Amino acid sequence: MQIEWATKAVRDMRRLTARNRDRIIAKIEQYAKNPVSLTNQVMRLTGSEYRRMKDGQYRVIFRVEHDTIAVMIVLRVRHRREAYD
Repeated sequence: MQIEWATKAVRDMRRLTARNRDRIIAKIEQYAKNPVSLTNQVMRLTGSEYRRMKDGQYRVIFRVEHDTIAVMIVLRVRHRREAYD
């Protein structure tokens, strides 16, 4: 699965500490390689095509598109109290 980053997600990542950023990137890459490995940490948002992945206090909001190849599009990376606004 390929990973694409929305502009807002890139901006969100820049605001994080290097430690949090590295941990989140590793988790996104792990999901892209093997989605089953993070089944308990990824859920579909109710009434939406988007999914969310938990990583400590942060949430990664993304969607997966299936054309000829699966693409994971990371839309936002936010603290959990701000993630669903």
